[in-house]
Amino acid sequence: MLNTLKISSIGLLSLIFLVVSCSDNLSSSTETPPELPPAQSMQTNFSLFDQQQTSSQPQTRASENFNRAFGTALIMKAVVDFNLAIPRALLAAASNAGAELNESEEWEWNYSKQAGDQTFGVRLVASGDGDTSVNWNFYVTNSELGLSDQLFFSGTTSADGREGTWVYYDLQTPDNQEAVSEISWSVTGDEEVALRLDVVSDRNENEGDYLEYTFDNSVKSAVYYNADENEITKIEWNVETKVGYIISPDYNNGQKACWDTDLQDVTCSEI
Repeated sequence: MLNTLKISSIGLLSLIFLVVSCSDNLSSSTETPPELPPAQSMQTNFSLFDQQQTSSQPQTRASENFNRAFGTALIMKAVVDFNLAIPRALLAAASNAGAELNESEEWEWNYSKQAGDQTFGVRLVASGDGDTSVNWNFYVTNSELGLSDQLFFSGTTSADGREGTWVYYDLQTPDNQEAVSEISWSVTGDEEVALRLDVVSDRNENEGDYLEYTFDNSVKSAVYYNADENEITKIEWNVETKVGYIISPDYNNGQKACWDTDLQDVTCSEI
Protein backbone atom coordinates (compact mmCIF):
# COMPACT_ATOMS: atom_id res chain seq x y z
CA MET A 1 0.00 0.00 0.00
CA LEU A 2 2.83 2.38 0.89
CA ASN A 3 4.63 1.59 -2.37
CA THR A 4 1.43 2.23 -4.27
CA LEU A 5 1.06 5.62 -2.58
CA LYS A 6 4.68 6.47 -3.42
CA ILE A 7 4.18 5.57 -7.07
CA SER A 8 0.93 7.55 -7.20
CA SER A 9 2.63 10.52 -5.57
CA ILE A 10 5.49 10.39 -8.06
CA GLY A 11 3.02 10.19 -10.92
CA LEU A 12 1.06 13.13 -9.52
CA LEU A 13 4.22 15.21 -9.11
CA SER A 14 5.25 14.35 -12.66
CA LEU A 15 1.87 15.47 -13.94
CA ILE A 16 2.07 18.73 -11.99
CA PHE A 17 5.58 19.34 -13.31
CA LEU A 18 4.39 18.70 -16.86
CA VAL A 19 1.47 21.10 -16.50
CA VAL A 20 3.66 23.81 -14.96
CA SER A 21 6.31 23.35 -17.64
CA CYS A 22 3.75 23.61 -20.39
CA SER A 23 2.19 26.76 -18.94
CA ASP A 24 5.17 28.76 -20.21
CA ASN A 25 4.86 27.26 -23.67
CA LEU A 26 2.70 29.29 -26.03
CA SER A 27 1.99 26.30 -28.22
CA SER A 28 0.55 24.34 -25.29
CA SER A 29 -2.48 26.59 -25.03
CA THR A 30 -3.03 27.73 -28.60
CA GLU A 31 -2.35 26.60 -32.13
CA THR A 32 -1.93 30.16 -33.35
CA PRO A 33 0.87 32.62 -32.56
CA PRO A 34 0.22 35.48 -30.16
CA GLU A 35 -0.97 38.78 -31.56
CA LEU A 36 1.90 41.09 -32.44
CA PRO A 37 2.28 44.22 -30.28
CA PRO A 38 0.69 47.30 -31.90
CA ALA A 39 2.81 49.83 -33.79
CA GLN A 40 1.46 52.53 -31.45
CA SER A 41 3.62 51.01 -28.71
CA MET A 42 6.59 52.68 -30.44
CA GLN A 43 4.91 55.67 -32.02
CA THR A 44 3.96 59.27 -31.29
CA ASN A 45 1.84 61.43 -33.56
CA PHE A 46 2.47 65.17 -33.88
CA SER A 47 0.42 65.53 -37.06
CA LEU A 48 -0.93 68.99 -36.19
CA PHE A 49 2.60 70.36 -36.29
CA ASP A 50 3.59 68.21 -39.28
CA GLN A 51 0.65 69.62 -41.27
CA GLN A 52 1.67 73.16 -40.43
CA GLN A 53 5.19 72.46 -41.67
CA THR A 54 4.32 70.68 -44.92
CA SER A 55 1.08 72.31 -46.07
CA SER A 56 1.38 74.22 -49.35
CA GLN A 57 -1.92 76.06 -48.82
CA PRO A 58 -1.92 79.74 -47.81
CA GLN A 59 -2.35 80.02 -44.05
CA THR A 60 -2.83 82.68 -41.45
CA ARG A 61 0.54 83.29 -39.83
CA ALA A 62 0.70 81.15 -36.73
CA SER A 63 1.18 82.80 -33.35
CA GLU A 64 4.36 82.98 -31.33
CA ASN A 65 2.92 80.52 -28.83
CA PHE A 66 2.10 77.95 -31.48
CA ASN A 67 5.44 78.44 -33.21
CA ARG A 68 7.26 77.81 -29.95
CA ALA A 69 5.22 74.61 -29.45
CA PHE A 70 5.93 73.69 -33.06
CA GLY A 71 9.70 73.82 -32.48
CA THR A 72 9.33 71.85 -29.25
CA ALA A 73 7.22 69.19 -30.99
CA LEU A 74 9.89 68.72 -33.64
CA ILE A 75 12.50 68.09 -30.96
CA MET A 76 10.24 65.62 -29.13
CA LYS A 77 9.47 63.78 -32.36
CA ALA A 78 13.18 63.60 -33.18
CA VAL A 79 13.93 62.03 -29.80
CA VAL A 80 11.31 59.32 -30.36
CA ASP A 81 12.37 58.65 -33.94
CA PHE A 82 16.06 58.50 -33.01
CA ASN A 83 15.30 55.76 -30.52
CA LEU A 84 12.40 53.94 -32.16
CA ALA A 85 12.23 54.54 -35.93
CA ILE A 86 14.13 51.39 -36.90
CA PRO A 87 12.61 49.13 -34.20
CA ARG A 88 9.16 50.39 -35.22
CA ALA A 89 9.81 49.52 -38.88
CA LEU A 90 11.01 46.02 -37.96
CA LEU A 91 7.99 45.46 -35.71
CA ALA A 92 5.55 46.59 -38.41
CA ALA A 93 7.19 44.28 -40.98
CA ALA A 94 6.50 41.24 -38.80
CA SER A 95 2.80 41.46 -39.67
CA ASN A 96 3.66 40.43 -43.24
CA ALA A 97 5.68 37.40 -42.18
CA GLY A 98 4.43 34.00 -41.10
CA ALA A 99 5.26 32.47 -37.72
CA GLU A 100 6.36 28.90 -37.09
CA LEU A 101 7.16 26.90 -33.99
CA ASN A 102 10.91 26.47 -33.48
CA GLU A 103 12.70 23.55 -31.79
CA SER A 104 12.02 25.09 -28.39
CA GLU A 105 8.31 25.28 -29.30
CA GLU A 106 8.41 29.07 -29.28
CA TRP A 107 6.75 31.08 -32.01
CA GLU A 108 9.33 32.47 -34.42
CA TRP A 109 9.11 34.92 -37.33
CA ASN A 110 11.95 35.18 -39.88
CA TYR A 111 12.03 37.99 -42.42
CA SER A 112 14.10 40.88 -43.80
CA LYS A 113 13.33 44.59 -43.75
CA GLN A 114 14.89 47.73 -45.19
CA ALA A 115 15.13 50.32 -42.41
CA GLY A 116 16.91 53.58 -43.06
CA ASP A 117 19.81 52.78 -45.39
CA GLN A 118 20.30 49.28 -44.01
CA THR A 119 18.68 45.92 -44.65
CA PHE A 120 18.22 43.75 -41.60
CA GLY A 121 17.53 40.05 -41.35
CA VAL A 122 15.13 39.69 -38.44
CA ARG A 123 14.37 36.77 -36.16
CA LEU A 124 11.50 37.51 -33.81
CA VAL A 125 10.83 35.05 -30.99
CA ALA A 126 7.76 35.03 -28.74
CA SER A 127 7.69 32.95 -25.57
CA GLY A 128 5.06 32.63 -22.87
CA ASP A 129 5.46 33.79 -19.29
CA GLY A 130 2.71 31.80 -17.66
CA ASP A 131 -0.81 32.81 -18.68
CA THR A 132 -0.34 36.51 -18.01
CA SER A 133 2.20 37.81 -20.51
CA VAL A 134 4.31 37.21 -23.61
CA ASN A 135 8.03 37.90 -23.96
CA TRP A 136 9.37 39.21 -27.27
CA ASN A 137 12.96 39.26 -28.57
CA PHE A 138 14.08 40.78 -31.86
CA TYR A 139 17.42 39.52 -33.19
CA VAL A 140 18.98 41.16 -36.24
CA THR A 141 21.63 40.17 -38.76
CA ASN A 142 23.53 42.60 -40.97
CA SER A 143 26.90 41.66 -42.44
CA GLU A 144 27.85 45.28 -43.21
CA LEU A 145 27.44 46.19 -39.54
CA GLY A 146 29.04 42.97 -38.33
CA LEU A 147 25.83 41.75 -36.70
CA SER A 148 24.86 38.10 -36.54
CA ASP A 149 21.65 37.25 -34.70
CA GLN A 150 22.25 40.19 -32.34
CA LEU A 151 19.56 41.14 -29.81
CA PHE A 152 18.26 44.57 -30.90
CA PHE A 153 15.20 45.06 -28.71
CA SER A 154 13.05 43.03 -26.40
CA GLY A 155 9.77 43.46 -24.60
CA THR A 156 6.92 42.03 -22.62
CA THR A 157 3.21 42.40 -23.33
CA SER A 158 0.19 41.55 -21.26
CA ALA A 159 -1.85 38.55 -22.34
CA ASP A 160 -4.43 40.83 -24.00
CA GLY A 161 -1.72 42.82 -25.80
CA ARG A 162 -2.94 46.16 -24.43
CA GLU A 163 0.15 47.15 -22.46
CA GLY A 164 3.78 46.30 -22.15
CA THR A 165 7.39 47.40 -22.13
CA TRP A 166 10.28 47.63 -24.60
CA VAL A 167 14.04 47.79 -24.11
CA TYR A 168 16.15 49.07 -27.00
CA TYR A 169 19.83 48.05 -27.17
CA ASP A 170 22.89 49.69 -28.72
CA LEU A 171 24.03 47.82 -31.85
CA GLN A 172 27.22 49.85 -32.11
CA THR A 173 28.83 47.89 -29.26
CA PRO A 174 27.76 44.26 -29.83
CA ASP A 175 30.53 42.89 -27.57
CA ASN A 176 29.45 45.02 -24.64
CA GLN A 177 25.79 45.60 -25.34
CA GLU A 178 23.91 48.15 -23.25
CA ALA A 179 20.34 49.34 -23.10
CA VAL A 180 19.78 52.72 -24.73
CA SER A 181 16.19 53.41 -23.79
CA GLU A 182 13.22 51.81 -22.07
CA ILE A 183 9.60 52.26 -23.07
CA SER A 184 6.45 51.55 -21.11
CA TRP A 185 3.18 51.76 -23.02
CA SER A 186 -0.53 51.04 -23.12
CA VAL A 187 -2.81 51.03 -26.16
CA THR A 188 -6.48 50.46 -25.43
CA GLY A 189 -7.81 51.91 -28.69
CA ASP A 190 -6.88 54.01 -31.71
CA GLU A 191 -7.40 57.14 -29.63
CA GLU A 192 -6.29 55.86 -26.23
CA VAL A 193 -2.51 55.66 -26.13
CA ALA A 194 0.06 56.28 -23.40
CA LEU A 195 3.81 55.97 -23.89
CA ARG A 196 6.84 56.86 -21.79
CA LEU A 197 10.38 56.71 -23.15
CA ASP A 198 13.26 56.82 -20.65
CA VAL A 199 16.83 57.37 -21.82
CA VAL A 200 19.04 55.01 -19.80
CA SER A 201 22.33 55.40 -21.68
CA ASP A 202 24.71 58.36 -21.63
CA ARG A 203 26.02 57.78 -25.16
CA ASN A 204 24.50 61.13 -26.24
CA GLU A 205 24.87 62.82 -22.87
CA ASN A 206 21.15 62.79 -22.11
CA GLU A 207 20.86 59.94 -19.63
CA GLY A 208 17.89 60.47 -17.33
CA ASP A 209 15.80 62.38 -19.88
CA TYR A 210 12.29 61.10 -20.50
CA LEU A 211 9.34 61.81 -22.75
CA GLU A 212 5.71 61.07 -21.91
CA TYR A 213 3.08 61.06 -24.66
CA THR A 214 -0.65 60.50 -24.27
CA PHE A 215 -3.61 60.52 -26.64
CA ASP A 216 -6.94 60.51 -24.83
CA ASN A 217 -9.83 60.73 -27.29
CA SER A 218 -9.31 64.17 -28.89
CA VAL A 219 -6.58 65.52 -26.59
CA LYS A 220 -2.87 64.86 -27.00
CA SER A 221 -0.11 65.88 -24.65
CA ALA A 222 3.65 65.49 -24.63
CA VAL A 223 6.00 66.13 -21.71
CA TYR A 224 9.77 66.25 -21.96
CA TYR A 225 12.08 66.17 -18.96
CA ASN A 226 15.63 67.45 -19.41
CA ALA A 227 17.65 65.78 -16.66
CA ASP A 228 20.73 67.95 -17.19
CA GLU A 229 18.73 71.15 -16.61
CA ASN A 230 16.13 69.55 -14.33
CA GLU A 231 13.42 71.17 -16.45
CA ILE A 232 10.05 70.00 -17.76
CA THR A 233 8.38 71.25 -20.94
CA LYS A 234 4.80 70.35 -21.82
CA ILE A 235 2.61 70.88 -24.87
CA GLU A 236 -1.05 69.92 -25.14
CA TRP A 237 -3.46 70.28 -28.05
CA ASN A 238 -6.88 69.20 -29.27
CA VAL A 239 -6.69 67.30 -32.56
CA GLU A 240 -10.18 68.46 -33.57
CA THR A 241 -10.14 72.16 -32.65
CA LYS A 242 -6.34 72.71 -32.88
CA VAL A 243 -6.53 74.68 -29.62
CA GLY A 244 -3.56 74.11 -27.34
CA TYR A 245 -0.85 75.46 -25.07
CA ILE A 246 2.79 75.17 -24.10
CA ILE A 247 4.47 75.42 -20.71
CA SER A 248 8.23 75.84 -20.89
CA PRO A 249 10.63 77.17 -18.23
CA ASP A 250 12.40 79.39 -20.76
CA TYR A 251 9.30 80.80 -22.47
CA ASN A 252 6.67 83.24 -21.22
CA ASN A 253 8.26 83.25 -17.76
CA GLY A 254 7.36 79.59 -17.40
CA GLN A 255 3.62 80.34 -17.56
CA LYS A 256 1.07 78.59 -19.75
CA ALA A 257 0.96 80.13 -23.24
CA CYS A 258 -2.10 79.33 -25.38
CA TRP A 259 -3.35 79.49 -28.96
CA ASP A 260 -6.84 79.24 -30.42
CA THR A 261 -8.38 77.29 -33.29
CA ASP A 262 -6.74 79.69 -35.78
CA LEU A 263 -3.36 79.14 -34.09
CA GLN A 264 -3.39 82.71 -32.81
CA ASP A 265 -2.19 83.87 -29.38
CA VAL A 266 -4.97 84.10 -26.79
CA THR A 267 -5.09 84.37 -23.04
CA CYS A 268 -5.56 80.91 -21.62
CA SER A 269 -8.80 81.94 -19.92
CA GLU A 270 -10.32 82.41 -23.39
CA ILE A 271 -10.10 78.75 -24.39
